[in-house]
Amino acid sequence: MVSIKGVFGQQRGDEGKGRVVDMLAKECDIVARFNGGSNAGHTVVLPDGRELALHIVPSGIAHDDTVNVIGNGTIVDPVRFTEEVAHIESLGIKVTPEKLKVSVAAHLVLPHYKLLEEIRELGRGAQGSTKAGIADTYAAKAQRAGVRVERVLGDLDHLYKLVQDGIDSVAPARAEHKLPKVDAKAMVDEFAAAIKLLKPFATDTSVYLNERLKAGANILAEGAQAFLLDIDHGMYPYVTSSSTTSGGVAPGLGIAPQTLDRSVGVVKAVQSHVGGGPFVTEIFDEDLLQVLHGDMSTIDAEKGTTTGRVRRLGYLDIAGIRRANMVNGTTEIALTKLDWVPRYGKSIKICTGYTYRGEKLDMAPDSAWALEKCEPVY
Repeated sequence: MVSIKGVFGQQRGDEGKGRVVDMLAKECDIVARFNGGSNAGHTVVLPDGRELALHIVPSGIAHDDTVNVIGNGTIVDPVRFTEEVAHIESLGIKVTPEKLKVSVAAHLVLPHYKLLEEIRELGRGAQGSTKAGIADTYAAKAQRAGVRVERVLGDLDHLYKLVQDGIDSVAPARAEHKLPKVDAKAMVDEFAAAIKLLKPFATDTSVYLNERLKAGANILAEGAQAFLLDIDHGMYPYVTSSSTTSGGVAPGLGIAPQTLDRSVGVVKAVQSHVGGGPFVTEIFDEDLLQVLHGDMSTIDAEKGTTTGRVRRLGYLDIAGIRRANMVNGTTEIALTKLDWVPRYGKSIKICTGYTYRGEKLDMAPDSAWALEKCEPVY
């Protein structure tokens, strides 16, 4: 029977999914990303100790015999994609169309989407956006106004005009918010150069994956972000714009849902979060936080791989993990950062439930509105 195993973050991101995927990739033929874009941040440590920071390229890229797929449920920024490929190759890892495939049905992040997100962030405060154009790209997709990777195989002049028109359309809003003018020609030229480098990787990945499944290939679905950031099941509105749960695998890769038979939930002993939103078990003791954050110059420091921002930290939240396990159909858990538990001191608090309006809850509610009214039970 053909099957796929998936790796999913059970908390708020930064659980160490990249490391888990890197370990499991050794027994897989294909590693496939099914959601998100360059807003993700997965770090892989190479055998020689060097760090490989990945954002859109799957974490199996460091393995010579593993094919990596960027599925149709993702969004691809051509400029960041080419920068990431260059970074990977600078570490001596070859990236070829045989080793990396990008779905023709994935949507492109156009330059003006990032400009729009920058403007929007000015008016709504810290929500944790990476300013990578994620929300606007997924919004354009939902409005049937997006541009898919398949367009790089067609009339490029028309594509470049769309890019130019998009940048021009944002100029009045930037001026209104007193943001500096952008060099539209330079942005179009940069996009055009990146498109040419992206083109050889464009593939019908749904057909590719299904053919490999029929041939008996072992496939690993790599989730980006985490459960509490899921557009449907997370702490809305402090969420990302795609499905981060096991339910996102089938539509995000173009495979049948029954092919997913293992769901690996990644849980970090030191719970963390970047950005705004409720955090029921958050720690505010500055002395303890200094110890838990660690040396910011090291790979295991508590700062975001993508944003570089210092993470908010909290105690392990079992109530939240219970809900993630339920929705993801978790079959096994990978527990990370256990080596940091002694930093909490002689004892560590573990949240086993919440009180919500006088009622005891064993499982976390699924909205920021409700979470803001919860108190931890340790």
